[in-house]
Amino acid sequence: MKRIGILLNSTISNRYLYKTINELSNSRDIELFFLLNSSKSKKRRLYNSISYLFFKIVITIEFKILSIFFKDIKEHYKKKSIKPFIGSKILKLNPIFSKSGLFVEYPSEDIKNIKSLELDLIIRGNAEGIFKGDILNSSKEGILSFHHGDNRWNRGGPAGFWEVYQKRATTGFIIQILSEELDGGKVIFRSNIATKRSYTENIAFLYSESYPLMSKLIIDYAVNGFLPIAEKPIPYSGTILKVPILLETFIYMSNSFYIFSIYFIRRFILQKRDRWSVAFIKKDWNSAVLRKGIEIKTPKNRFFADPFIIKREGKTVCFVEDYSYKSKLGSISAIEILDEKNYNILGYIIKESFHISFPYIFEYKDELYMVPETSKSKSIRLYKCIEFPMKWEYQKDLFENINATDTMIFYHNNMWWMMFSHSITGKNYNSQLVAYYTKSDPINGNWIAHKNNPLINDSAISRNGGIMGLNSNRIIRGRQKQGFNIYGASLTLAEITDLTISSFTEKEICKVTPNFFSNIKGNHHFHSNGEYTVYDYFRNEIL
Repeated sequence: MKRIGILLNSTISNRYLYKTINELSNSRDIELFFLLNSSKSKKRRLYNSISYLFFKIVITIEFKILSIFFKDIKEHYKKKSIKPFIGSKILKLNPIFSKSGLFVEYPSEDIKNIKSLELDLIIRGNAEGIFKGDILNSSKEGILSFHHGDNRWNRGGPAGFWEVYQKRATTGFIIQILSEELDGGKVIFRSNIATKRSYTENIAFLYSESYPLMSKLIIDYAVNGFLPIAEKPIPYSGTILKVPILLETFIYMSNSFYIFSIYFIRRFILQKRDRWSVAFIKKDWNSAVLRKGIEIKTPKNRFFADPFIIKREGKTVCFVEDYSYKSKLGSISAIEILDEKNYNILGYIIKESFHISFPYIFEYKDELYMVPETSKSKSIRLYKCIEFPMKWEYQKDLFENINATDTMIFYHNNMWWMMFSHSITGKNYNSQLVAYYTKSDPINGNWIAHKNNPLINDSAISRNGGIMGLNSNRIIRGRQKQGFNIYGASLTLAEITDLTISSFTEKEICKVTPNFFSNIKGNHHFHSNGEYTVYDYFRNEIL
């Protein structure tokens, strides 16, 4: 059993820390101790400035407005008491803060008392300050802490703001073992989310996605006995980010007003939506000139996306997500490609009571199978083709009670592999790519997790966007790239150069950007069967 200390300023915490403590307290492998500061730092001059007050007012107004429409935003600032978890396992500390309030040390008596607990690890809960001195070494592993920012360029704060201000595609966060350098500790975990359109939405999503990963990391440590290997340190050449000055807050406020105004006008006045479409071209993926492709006309009040193409029984058929704006659900439809210019929309082949998309197809023992995206059912479902191309039947769940999307199954190096995007919370499917393998068969085999899962923690390249090259013994993975306030901004293609039960490496080949047709805003899927290549894209259109 691991002895874990939680360093606190207060027993009143945000909802995310409360949930983390709750999860840790329910682990049979963890014994929690609470280290409670008896005093807090004095308010810093920075927090008394006009710039800070103006920023605070703007963000408060933003929160009040957004909380009307979004439940997650409304609950973001809710506080909860952690006293029910504490009991008698509490040690009160007497921190010594610097005049600026930025730095904090602990007297030798406190350090002695902490060390007497023989803690394996300390987690910074809601304790403030840049820690100095022996507190950093008062447990076996040190102090574990978040920095909600990519510390390779972002050190300081406010967390989640500067990514929105700079309109960056991703917002990073790290879990670090603290050192005396601000946000410059040993990084043992790094990930990111796709940046949201406002600071309030971004920080709420950032916290909701990062805290469960902290819980998982600590529970894994308690079970396995070791933390992840720290990254090799690199120089930091940036400044320390601070609360925005008046001009920066005004610019942010203006940008936010513009973004929400455009959204409101397009959605409710012009009745426009981001509408996905699919095109095809009679070329292999590496010689396709996308601007020469044939656009498939989408039926009214629907869109097509996530195309996969296969030739069987003399027919070339493209399977797509067929989304209905009316039902707000996706189904799977088939489109027969007649020749290099003509096609025929055959209609629905799989409809469920929940959303379904990404109709990935693979062949095993001369039979066709499909593992479409069925994350709403919290499973990876397997369908079998009974009569090509229109009749498919559900067979079984390959995985149950899992938050998975965009699954791909393929044969490589005498094993079957499964890759999909995974989400701990069931909300963010863009950040983690995981893999499983089986040495028997993909239908009834025992799927084993890859040793290095997750293989990728990066919303710019994690999520699958198609696959090519399997017939030529290559694996070319399409990788969705999310943009600022844009889902499916573009795509990159990367070759998987190393894939074993204990290793994974891929190398980017090229970018596929939304420049091939007029007025398109993004693209996120690419697939080829060697003869035809299919791809998707979206425009902002009136339905």
